[in-house]
Amino acid sequence: MAHLDVRMLNPDRHLSSIISLAQEVEAVEHHRALADHRWIDLTNHRAESLESLVVVDLDTDVVAGLLTRNATNKGIEFELAIRPSYPYGLVVQELLDRALGDSTMPATQRVSLWIPNPNQERDRLYRSLGFHADREVLQMRRTLPFEGLVRSTTLKFRTFQPGVDEAAWLSVNNRAFEWHPDQGDWDLATLREREGEPWFDPNGFFVVDDETRMQGFCWTKIHHDCQPPVGEIYVIAVDPEDAGKGIGKALLAEGMYYLGEVRKLSSIMLYVERSNESAQGLYQSYGFSIDHADRRYVLFPSTNALPDDR
Repeated sequence: MAHLDVRMLNPDRHLSSIISLAQEVEAVEHHRALADHRWIDLTNHRAESLESLVVVDLDTDVVAGLLTRNATNKGIEFELAIRPSYPYGLVVQELLDRALGDSTMPATQRVSLWIPNPNQERDRLYRSLGFHADREVLQMRRTLPFEGLVRSTTLKFRTFQPGVDEAAWLSVNNRAFEWHPDQGDWDLATLREREGEPWFDPNGFFVVDDETRMQGFCWTKIHHDCQPPVGEIYVIAVDPEDAGKGIGKALLAEGMYYLGEVRKLSSIMLYVERSNESAQGLYQSYGFSIDHADRRYVLFPSTNALPDDR
């Protein structure tokens, strides 16, 4: 049996092992090990992610698991990545024991964590540790190209111009996603970080304007690390003042056309809140179906300690 020890992340020592951990997760479980913004933090040695915990196999110096911690105005967010060749429940409990026992974390803080595509065993594990499921995000997919896709002949699309469109884009994004816990509070630094990522391509970032302002956008992304590469409708939104004009449908069609006909990809995906039934209906009308659900689990302040009898 492996001899495991929980330590603070040392990026110079652990990053290469975390990368191999992520590759194993993606190969075995068919989902990304960490969110995009977390990779940005880790690879740039951002202070936020330097507070992460790792479980290290003392015999091999391999990172068996990673827990990142992020403070928000709604509490503490954890993100977990567990190497598939190690016992999932054991590594999770080692990480959570240390993280929840940290004297620097206020006991009054709500703790949440995202689990990609949880199976029944993992659902039972987190519920047994006092967590409650409170939110789901669906990944929807379809094949490309879309035969018979109808593109707008009345709207004029252009591509996003870095260095010019940031303020207008942030205004539309933050008003359109005011209700959304993750997407509705972007700032210029967040957007600039995405523009600096290797996958960013303004040629796949479509905008609709009227004479005075931006009305909506469809930002696509290509996952080149998948084989074959997979397209994504990364973010799509319409200014609330322009809702109901068909702009969202036209933007979706333009993004799908670009990924299928211009970039010649064979599949496309997107993410949508399970509670957003109107958006799901739109995507279903364009042939998308649910691939899987990612689930958020929450540990409320009164229970911010793991049960002793587990």
